[in-house]
Amino acid sequence: MSMQRTYRSKVDGKIGLVTGLAVVVLVVAGTTLPDRNHGTAVALHVVSLFCLALVVWTLLGTYYVIDATTLVVRSGPFHWSVPLREIRSVQPTRDIRSGPALSFDRLRIEYGAGRVLMVSPREKDAFLADLARRGVHGVGS
Repeated sequence: MSMQRTYRSKVDGKIGLVTGLAVVVLVVAGTTLPDRNHGTAVALHVVSLFCLALVVWTLLGTYYVIDATTLVVRSGPFHWSVPLREIRSVQPTRDIRSGPALSFDRLRIEYGAGRVLMVSPREKDAFLADLARRGVHGVGS
């Protein structure tokens, strides 16, 4: 029972598309500037590459790990560690607020002193069942 399990984030095409388009706009903006703005173009390219790296890191590096005592959430450079005993409720939501969820098919996790975290595990039913098996209360489906 103490074995840990990793759940990848579900990814909505819309989220990936919008994020990718933002990076493309930055790249195009940098390539269409007149020659006299070479410094600005270089700066835009550097920002574009940084944004692209961050997007790829987030798209490939968003996942959730449940072990015997903790839910660990990773999303690119960001990291949350939630003790299972502090989780008060886990409910489905379509809330669009920012969070480590790459899909609008999300779970709202309330924990600690009024803290909220949105996640979007690809295998939502298995994720919920895993939390319930580990004694987390307030797990809805």
